[in-house]
Amino acid sequence: MTDAVQIPGYSVLRTLGAGGMATVYLAVQESLEREVALKVMAPVLAANADFCEQFLKEGRITAKLSHPHLVTVHDIGSYRGTYYMASEYLSAGSLRERLQSGVGVYEAINIAHDLASGLTYAHEMGFVHRDVKPGNILFRSSGAAVLADFGIAKAIKSISSATMAGTAIGTPDYMSPEQAQASPVDGRTDIYSLGAVLFEMLSGRKPYVANDPYAVALRHVTDPVPRLPESLAWLQPLIDQTMAKDREQRFASGDAFMSACDALLREHPIAPTSERRSGRRRVPGANAGDAHGVPESVPQRSSGPPRWALPLVLAFALVVAGTIAWRWLRPPPTPASTIVTPVTTPSTLPPISAPIEPPADAVATAGLSRLDTPALLARAGTYLEDGFKSGLGEKFGYPAGDNAIDLFREVLKREPGNAAATQGLARIAAFYERGARSALDRGLNTGADELIEKGLRAAPTSEGLLKLKAELAAKEKG
Repeated sequence: MTDAVQIPGYSVLRTLGAGGMATVYLAVQESLEREVALKVMAPVLAANADFCEQFLKEGRITAKLSHPHLVTVHDIGSYRGTYYMASEYLSAGSLRERLQSGVGVYEAINIAHDLASGLTYAHEMGFVHRDVKPGNILFRSSGAAVLADFGIAKAIKSISSATMAGTAIGTPDYMSPEQAQASPVDGRTDIYSLGAVLFEMLSGRKPYVANDPYAVALRHVTDPVPRLPESLAWLQPLIDQTMAKDREQRFASGDAFMSACDALLREHPIAPTSERRSGRRRVPGANAGDAHGVPESVPQRSSGPPRWALPLVLAFALVVAGTIAWRWLRPPPTPASTIVTPVTTPSTLPPISAPIEPPADAVATAGLSRLDTPALLARAGTYLEDGFKSGLGEKFGYPAGDNAIDLFREVLKREPGNAAATQGLARIAAFYERGARSALDRGLNTGADELIEKGLRAAPTSEGLLKLKAELAAKEKG
């Protein structure tokens, strides 16, 4: 309930999101009459003196960071034992939400490019984020990606392991090997997490999956770097270096990562050259979120047309002019009995634009709607059995549109009550229920919450999952 949140100077409008560590509200900062994202830390964190001290210290320092791809912090403090942080409100959602519907290849590279730019600046200022993940990646109205929550991860790290067990560990899907082994971290830790996020954007699945969060962390340490689909093999070297187990083999900085991205885009014609980025990222067009300024090291891109466009424009003008002249100067129509040879455009003229093929995953997803019901059930059944055989459930919910849950749901749309689809969804829900129960018993609240939500996506009325959700809510409240 928002009525329970009472922080002087702020009027809480509604809840934006909630997790094991904090709840985020849309609020109005009354002194400036501006909307802000008000993050209120969970009471279990506020009860720890080490966290409180570190939270305020890190928050005040990170509030000084100013970069187009880092969320600006406006205020931080505490009131009657409630610790909060007010930052700019970005209404375009998070990457976690976008991943549900899939992210295109070029869009994924652009997002990673944005984040690398922000990380370069933060690392140069002496900060390591430690928690680069889709939920901490937001978007401006211009489409630019922005990294949130600098400093919070370090504050949480100050809490003892016993306190963290139920709140902060969660599912370490993007954790670097050194983090998993509790070793010292530096900027290359964030580079690894950025690579893990990029892998998920490109492939539609997390790098490593397991029911137990500790098993996921172990896989980050011991398993080979995950492989992209064959159609994206040209990007595998980027993933290999970004997610190298040995940090000495990773990109040394966000700048180095951006340079590698630019080199790959120059070699691979995935998008018009005019959209490619080089060096430091250009700053998105001015909007309310960009008002805090642009570092001098980030050059602006010229607003004029790209150099490559002029020849194509001239070629297009010649074709148009020739067509008009021919229409005006051509002889009268010949009788119907006369065979007319069609006039064609000379083959020496260059094409005005080359078609860009849609991503392979988009084609596959579109093709699913053309499959008949038996084919959908066969495909979903394969994903189901493979997921149970590995114990990881890799394609139960990913990628969007081509996973067991979505396929079974499509069958039920066509044939409500289909026994095979109903049973398949029930098995998936039971799979996640077992994992959530295990996580909850171990005190891994965040991991349990994620598994419960995945299960409810398969079976929204599952009695077992709903009981677990209520149990988790009571545990967090208490």
